Amino acid sequence: MTSASCLSSCGHARLVAPPPARGTSRVPRAFRASRVPSRSERRATLARAASGDSADLDEDWVKSNEDAVRASPLVVGGVSVAALLLNRILSGVAPVADASSAQSRADVLCLGMAGTLVLTGLQWLALKQKPPTRVTLEGVAVPGPGGFVDPSLPLRAQEELRWVWDALSSATQCGSFAVVYKGRRVCQAGVAPRAAFGDADTTAAANSSDALHEALGSTRLIIGPICERCMKSGVSNYLANLALFPGRVEFQSYLPKNAQAVAVTPVGNEGVMVAASGTQRGFTPADQAWMAVLAEKLDATLSGEARA
Repeated sequence: MTSASCLSSCGHARLVAPPPARGTSRVPRAFRASRVPSRSERRATLARAASGDSADLDEDWVKSNEDAVRASPLVVGGVSVAALLLNRILSGVAPVADASSAQSRADVLCLGMAGTLVLTGLQWLALKQKPPTRVTLEGVAVPGPGGFVDPSLPLRAQEELRWVWDALSSATQCGSFAVVYKGRRVCQAGVAPRAAFGDADTTAAANSSDALHEALGSTRLIIGPICERCMKSGVSNYLANLALFPGRVEFQSYLPKNAQAVAVTPVGNEGVMVAASGTQRGFTPADQAWMAVLAEKLDATLSGEARA
């Protein structure tokens, strides 16, 4: 048997690579060419993708028919009890349960399972999830495509702040947005309370975006202990039902008073990004993870501009 070929157990010749010469090293695994997936592997991947799509469709169907799904155990259990009684009447068996009768033992077992279905259906109907509260945020809408952005910032930083607000407002349920960096308000978008504009007459200046922007720029934004703790620890904080937290008063100077959910995300160690929604539990875990990525990008831009 030579180094270029060998015989397999089936008797067929199979070519193998010759061993490396002495003194040479094998090519590291990290630098080898990636293996092309076989046809069977591609079929398996497509099957997994199709199964994932079907699972999503099943979940959507359950959500759209939630009431029918919750009532289904009660209906099945009630029909089963009626069928057992009818079978007992028509079978000619004595109505008195007899432990020595196989029919009686089977009826008792089936009656117990039917009763379990009935109780499960009643419990599902009684524990129906309450829909989250949705309100319209109260305040003044900050004019402009990206709201208020600190004009002293470089143009690149201003464009990125406007892009972050546009992304959050279009892809999430964010209705109010503020960014504080190094103790000053660098962005305010969406709906803002009248207190955020200081002593400016928001009614008279409603048609003047410059006047509202000037009022926001001249009014100092003071963050509270929740935002300060978030900046120091570098960990985001999500208040899913803001009405249950006594610390909600610290947001009322720059966020609508009837905000239902607030997500606080640190922007490095010197800033914080605060997003509010008019819906309880309005931000999903995916939204919060995306906010963290946007905050990191903002920190890189703002800190880079500051160093420059």
